Amino acid sequence: MKKLYTLLACFIFGGVLYAQENSTAETKAEPTRPGLHGDYYQERATPFWTEDFGNGFPAGWAIMDSSGICPWRYSFDGSWGYYSNTGENSGDAPISSTTNGNGFLICDNDSANHVNYGQPSGTTYQYLSSYFGTSAIDCSGHSSVILRFEQMYRYNNGVPMFVQVSTDSSVWTSFDVSGGLANNTVSADPDVEIVNLSSIASNQPTVYLRFGWSARVYYWMIDDLSLSDADPNDVSLESAYWGAGAYQYQHYKIPTTQWSPITFYGAMTNNTGNTINNVYFDIDVNSGAVFSGTSNTMNLAPTQLDTVTSTTDWTPSAVGFFDFTFTADIQGLTDSNLTNNTLTDQIEMTDGVYAMDNLPADLSGSTGSIGNWSGNSGMTFGIGNVHEIIANDEIECVDIGLSSHATNEGQIIYGAVYFWDGSDWVWLGQTNDYVVQNSDLGSLVQIAFPNPVPVTAGQEVVVVAGHYGGTDDPRFLMAQPVANQMVWGFDAGGSWYWLSSPRAVVARANFACIAAGTEELTSVSAISCYPNPAKDLVNVEIELAEASNIGIKVYDINGRLVKERESVELGVGNHVIQLNTDKFEAGTYTVEVTVNDTKTREILVVE
Repeated sequence: MKKLYTLLACFIFGGVLYAQENSTAETKAEPTRPGLHGDYYQERATPFWTEDFGNGFPAGWAIMDSSGICPWRYSFDGSWGYYSNTGENSGDAPISSTTNGNGFLICDNDSANHVNYGQPSGTTYQYLSSYFGTSAIDCSGHSSVILRFEQMYRYNNGVPMFVQVSTDSSVWTSFDVSGGLANNTVSADPDVEIVNLSSIASNQPTVYLRFGWSARVYYWMIDDLSLSDADPNDVSLESAYWGAGAYQYQHYKIPTTQWSPITFYGAMTNNTGNTINNVYFDIDVNSGAVFSGTSNTMNLAPTQLDTVTSTTDWTPSAVGFFDFTFTADIQGLTDSNLTNNTLTDQIEMTDGVYAMDNLPADLSGSTGSIGNWSGNSGMTFGIGNVHEIIANDEIECVDIGLSSHATNEGQIIYGAVYFWDGSDWVWLGQTNDYVVQNSDLGSLVQIAFPNPVPVTAGQEVVVVAGHYGGTDDPRFLMAQPVANQMVWGFDAGGSWYWLSSPRAVVARANFACIAAGTEELTSVSAISCYPNPAKDLVNVEIELAEASNIGIKVYDINGRLVKERESVELGVGNHVIQLNTDKFEAGTYTVEVTVNDTKTREILVVE
């Protein structure tokens, strides 16, 4: 699949293109650090510049509002936007910043759009570009410059939130401070944001700051800005992760048959104005009781961010949960701020589940859900994660996480597996259809394959959750952010796409499915179509446990009936029915087999 990365770059689909619902549960979007996001940096150097808006909007500062209807404002109120259902009657709660009692700044895009257009949805809203900027700040004599501020916001569908810095108010360097939140979710209150501006601002007599975005809805509040020098020898561990196999994909649940040595990685930043040599990280598994290791060392220039790798790997040997603790360190020096040096995470070694998502058994912490592509609503759709197969095995089930959305009830869903042949995703197998029950809402459902799907060591496979379309699209849960091209899906036309800035889909391969081999159907034991892909004909094989009435229909990607075999009575045993496909156009079709009153569908590709 690596060879396809640049070839299909034009097919990137971003976060605004799929249906998503809000989640108020605590998310586990990245390895965690003690305390709330941003709170781990406790400023030890005395600030040399501050602004708490105690005297209103500062004299000499500028407001840049290209729309003319959404300027940053000095306020004591939160958003007056439509999303809160208060409309123009009252504002929401203000930011809980240190000095919110004397006011703060807010950009209230939702209110600006609502008041002027009165629309109950974002379909006719316009993107409103709005910034505010400081007057010149003297940073002379400060070899490092650390910006700290408190913010609260509701995140708007992939929109960057910028802090920009310049020494001439003409050329600007941007820092995205949106924090990696899921779409339509609210930040911590307050979220304490730390930005190292040293590479631009250190020892500069004139430094300008600018804050803003181009958002369609929601709000952003800012308060209690300060600039200070960095703490001595302050190195922070910005991210920590791991990988296994040839492609080093990161999984949160790994089955016994796919265990292999795990390599650890840590990305660290030098927050000071001086080069720091021999920076490294320690890694402990279960507080060192299972494994302890260390990384290579590196030298970090001021503000530099770089990654090092563990010198030894850990090979799992037991089923259960394992806690990872990464700690940044410096040989021969003492870091004066140890509160930003440690990150922790947890993975599970399983009997059979292979998952990229990090959700626990109760699925708490979901970051939203996905239902379809933009422009494909109501039609066939599939979405899932990429896995590397370490050892030969058979996938028996797909475990799919469903949102609690009421429209999921009664929907027909399925799981499927495809492998990468070097140029395209090739179908390997599809589960039985499953009708979502009310009791399934907000839970994990397990759907078995009629026959286990063999997978081979070295293969890259994508395990998808799918549906056939309809009035409402079912919604599959999503979890933490993952790397680009780890989440793929297809539309009704059979075209595959990968998400940019994706989050893991709760569609898990299961090599030891409880239901596999135990499900007893009164009429039909198994149904399969071969060859698949087909050219001139396809064999529909049906194994019956009792005499049954059989009907077959074939639909194209738009749901049109293209072929039908009249119902016939067949006895107990194995039956093969041939269908001519020589006049079919190349593409994806659905074969629907009706056994008495039960319908089963298989995806068929015709070349």
